[in-house]
Amino acid sequence: MLIDERKQEILSITGERTYISVEELAKLVFASPATIRRDLADLANAGLIKRVRGGASVLAPNTGEVSSLIRRKTNVIEKKRMAQAAINYFREGESYFFDSSTTVGQIIPLLKHFTDITVITNGFDNAMTLSNFVSFSSYMAPGIISSNVGSSVGPDTVEFVSRFYVDAFFFSCRGFSLDAGPNEGTIEQQRVKAAMASRARKLICLVDHTKFDRTLLSSDCGLEDIDVLITDREPPEEYREAFQRANIDVVVAG
Repeated sequence: MLIDERKQEILSITGERTYISVEELAKLVFASPATIRRDLADLANAGLIKRVRGGASVLAPNTGEVSSLIRRKTNVIEKKRMAQAAINYFREGESYFFDSSTTVGQIIPLLKHFTDITVITNGFDNAMTLSNFVSFSSYMAPGIISSNVGSSVGPDTVEFVSRFYVDAFFFSCRGFSLDAGPNEGTIEQQRVKAAMASRARKLICLVDHTKFDRTLLSSDCGLEDIDVLITDREPPEEYREAFQRANIDVVVAG
């Protein structure tokens, strides 16, 4: 199923809420309630949302996380652009942490020419994509299966990550704000990312414009911890000023 621009917008909006009504969606995307109902029916048939009485939700009720299936189908062009910009930070002979995000997953196909790097991830989809590459080493962190997000989490994951010390940690986030920095909807995801961040010499965050001004449950790290921020649009002025104060290199992927 190809998702048109309006349905992409609906997915982005519903990804921020536990529930949103047909009427509110109609106002936000400037469409009639009848059109929204048809779009929601199409998205539900594709398994991308859950229809509920009077509206829709894409969030898992127990975790507040958007499923990896939905994340793979949203903002794909923006993710590819950011991944293309991120490839400039890879060098032969270095090692990297990858989180479980679909944004970071877009980097993996671009690594096909590397032969002497090491990648460690806790993402199932990212590990499966890495398995197609036999020219460099890659590791999948063990742990509790977080099936909705498609990753391993828990104390075993954190312990495994803590065995390594890498050159860079490539990660995305569920939200990004001036107060909380990059942040997550669950403490389990945050603990793994915090462990990766603590064992990396450089932190490279890939965050598209839809994540700004969103604060969820817990922070991955502070702004001052980020070395490079790759985004798809020029950030708002207050963010640019904060990034400058924190000495963050900002890359806008065109």
